[in-house]
Amino acid sequence: MLSNLSANTSELHIFQDKSLDFCAIICLQQYGRGPALGGCRMLSYASMDVAVQEAIRLAKAMSYKAALSELPHDGGKAVIMRSANNIDRHAVLKRFAECVNSLNGKYITTIDSGTSQADMSTLKKHTSFVTGYLAGDNTENDPSISTALGIFKGMQAAVKLTYGHDNLAELPIAIQGVGNVGYHLAKLLYQAGAQLTICDINQSRALQCAAECAATVVAPSAIYAVPCVIFSPCALGQILNSLTVPQLKARIIAGAANDQLSSPDQADALAARGILYVPDYLINAGGLIHLSLQQKTPQYIPREIARIAQRIFTLAEEAKLQQKTLFAMAEAMAEVRLSANSKTNCEK
Repeated sequence: MLSNLSANTSELHIFQDKSLDFCAIICLQQYGRGPALGGCRMLSYASMDVAVQEAIRLAKAMSYKAALSELPHDGGKAVIMRSANNIDRHAVLKRFAECVNSLNGKYITTIDSGTSQADMSTLKKHTSFVTGYLAGDNTENDPSISTALGIFKGMQAAVKLTYGHDNLAELPIAIQGVGNVGYHLAKLLYQAGAQLTICDINQSRALQCAAECAATVVAPSAIYAVPCVIFSPCALGQILNSLTVPQLKARIIAGAANDQLSSPDQADALAARGILYVPDYLINAGGLIHLSLQQKTPQYIPREIARIAQRIFTLAEEAKLQQKTLFAMAEAMAEVRLSANSKTNCEK
């Protein structure tokens, strides 16, 4: 089923298969930049509407991420609604691959919350429109490593904007979620000498990370109130809201989670408290950069990830001149670039 969200720019595709208790949503934001590249989530949702709204929000964020990173992609995101009856994961993934194929190359899928490189390898057997899969025993194809590196570089930039230096040694940093990206980020920060406090809904995973990174573990509900310089959301989205923002004791928010703000107003609430919020789609672009470049120009991946820090500096300087928040400036720049693509596409 297809419905237009807005003329010539957005598509919402909903696929259902009652025999598998299968439901997948794919949202595409089309501006003529190139095929949409975005992850596939496989999570439990309270309702179809909740899943649809998340796919729409995340597809928009992917559009912003690609535009700010100057990548030849539109934004897209897929959601598979996980069900207790989805006991045959291979069958579910095969059915999803058929959904991806039906879009004829407009969407390229990859890893996201609830999916893995192994899942992408399964999809690879049934569709060519997938990336981030296992390449033998080679972990270099794992985009989460590049995402973590981009967050690390972005943190250095944010610290320099706030304190005039980019040294993370002995800096107290709180990480919310130490899954794929959060774990790699914790390792980088530990090597840089940061003092880490972490949490994860998977306690054994948190304890393993703590042992490897000399980190303190707190309950997930306690992470917001941890005194720190940087609070790094690396789990699910919409965690910055009217209940959590007042608890924060950080100077900077810089993390990997997508869709961190429950509403744009929370960016103003953070600014009012003197907290520098680095927009997720600006700082967490390392994985998208990795996946976009790995097939054609992999040698440029480290260079492009390093440019995340420079983009933060540039946008922060412009935000200061225009008396805007970094969030507002990044959003405005992304919209300008996407609008330029839409206009060029209409003129052809």
